[in-house]
Amino acid sequence: MDSMLWLACVLSGFLSMAADWPRFRGPNGSGVSDAKNLPVEFGPKINLVWKLKAPAGTSSPIVVNGRVYLTGFEKDNRLVLAIDAKNGSVLWQESFSKTRTEASHPLNGPSTPTPASDGENVYVFFPEIGLISLDASGKERWRAPLGPFQSVQGLAASPVLVDDLVVLSIDQTRDSHVTAFDARTGKPRWKADRLSSLLGGYSTPVVYRPKQGPAQVILAGSLEITGYQVSTGERLWWASGYTIGPASTPVLHGDLLFTNEPHGAEAAGPFSLISPMDKNKDGKIERSEITDPGMARLLLGMDRDYGNGDGFLEANEWDKAMASGKDMGGLIALQLTGRADLTKAGLRWRTLKSVPYLTSGLIADGALFSVRDGGILTAFQPETGEILKQGRLEGALDKYYASPVGGDGKIYFTSENGKIAVVKAQKQWELLAVNDLEEPTYATPALTDGRVFVRTRQTLYCFGTLN
Repeated sequence: MDSMLWLACVLSGFLSMAADWPRFRGPNGSGVSDAKNLPVEFGPKINLVWKLKAPAGTSSPIVVNGRVYLTGFEKDNRLVLAIDAKNGSVLWQESFSKTRTEASHPLNGPSTPTPASDGENVYVFFPEIGLISLDASGKERWRAPLGPFQSVQGLAASPVLVDDLVVLSIDQTRDSHVTAFDARTGKPRWKADRLSSLLGGYSTPVVYRPKQGPAQVILAGSLEITGYQVSTGERLWWASGYTIGPASTPVLHGDLLFTNEPHGAEAAGPFSLISPMDKNKDGKIERSEITDPGMARLLLGMDRDYGNGDGFLEANEWDKAMASGKDMGGLIALQLTGRADLTKAGLRWRTLKSVPYLTSGLIADGALFSVRDGGILTAFQPETGEILKQGRLEGALDKYYASPVGGDGKIYFTSENGKIAVVKAQKQWELLAVNDLEEPTYATPALTDGRVFVRTRQTLYCFGTLN
C-alpha cells in the first residue's frame, strides 16, 4: 500500500470514529459516546439483538466500521475475533500461540488489554506475545515481540492510537516504560523510561490536546502522573505522590484531569493479613511459602526495597512498605496549565474517602460520576469536588470492575454479577432501571447508535431497540 493510500485509510478511519467505539472506554477513554436511541431496559430476553458465545477473557469489545473486535484465549492460543455488529456473525478469527507464561491475577488473565482500531486496522496486545496489528481481513500486518514482564497482577493497560502512533504503557515492578510504535510498520518511534513501584500500574493512557502547545499522552502510573509529548516522548510535566498502583483510566474535562485509586491509609493493612502464608511460623515469609508469582514479586520487592534484601519478608519490612504509600491515592483533580512539576501548582482538589480502585470516572451533564463497591454512586462538581448527589444503586449493590459508560442522556454501571444499572445522566441523577445478565461481568461495555455491547464471562451481547 503506498503512503497516500495508507494515509487515506487512516483518515477515513478517524472520520468514522465519531460514531464508533475505537478503544478501551471509547473516544479518548472518556466512556462517553454521542450515540442515540440507547435502550434503558434489556437482558437475555429483553431488547436482545443478538448474542454470541465468547471465548474466555476480560478485555472489552470495541466497535468500528460496523464491526466488533474482541480478544480472548483458549489454552495456549490467544484469539482475535472480528464480528458483524449487525447480526453477530463471526467474520474471522485469528489465533496466536503464546511464547511464554506471564503471571496474572485470576480476574485478569492473558487477554485483559482491549484492542484499538483506526477504522481500517486493529491493534492488540497480548502480554505473553507482544503487540500485533491485523488488517481488516485478519491478516497480520506486523508484530512487535515484547516481554517478559515483571507485573504483580498481570499487565492490563490497553494500546491507544494517537495520530500515526500506537502507544503502549508498561508499568511494572521494575523497568517501567512507555513506547510509541509506528502504526504502519510497528517500529518503535520513541521510548520513555518511567518510575516503577511495588504494585506496578494498570492504567490506559488518554490524549490531551491543549489550546496551545503539542498534543500529549497522559499516563497515571506508579508514583507519578505524567504528560509526554506525542511526537517525541518528551516528559512535559508530572505530578508526584498521588499514585502508587493505579488501575483506572484518567478522565479529561477541559484542562482538568481526574484520576482515582484508594487512599493508601485506607488500603494499608497489618502483617497479619499475610501471616497465614508463614507455614513454618517463624515470623518470616520466604519465597517457597508463596505460591502466586505475582504475590512473590510484591512481597519480596518489599524486602528488597524496604528491608535488608535477605529474601525473607518480616513484619517491620511490611510495615515500612505500607507506610510508604499511606499518603498516596484518592480522587485527584489536576489542572493542566503548565509544564514541569505540577504536584502542588496543578492540584485543584482531592478527596480521600472511599475512592474506587478499578472503575474510572465519567463526565456527563457537567458532573463527575464515580461508582464504588456496594453500588455507591457519587456525582461531584468537577471544578470544586463538591458532592452534588450520593446514593446507592438499589438492586445493584455489588462489586464493580467495569468502568461506567454513557450516552443519549444515560449512564450504564456494570457490576461483577452482571447487574447493569441505568442512570439518568444529570447532576441529581436518577436510577432508571437495573438489568440482570445473570453472568459475571468484568469487561466495560461499548456504545454505538441504538446498541449496547456487553461481554460477560461466557457471552457477547448486543442489545438495542432499533430494527
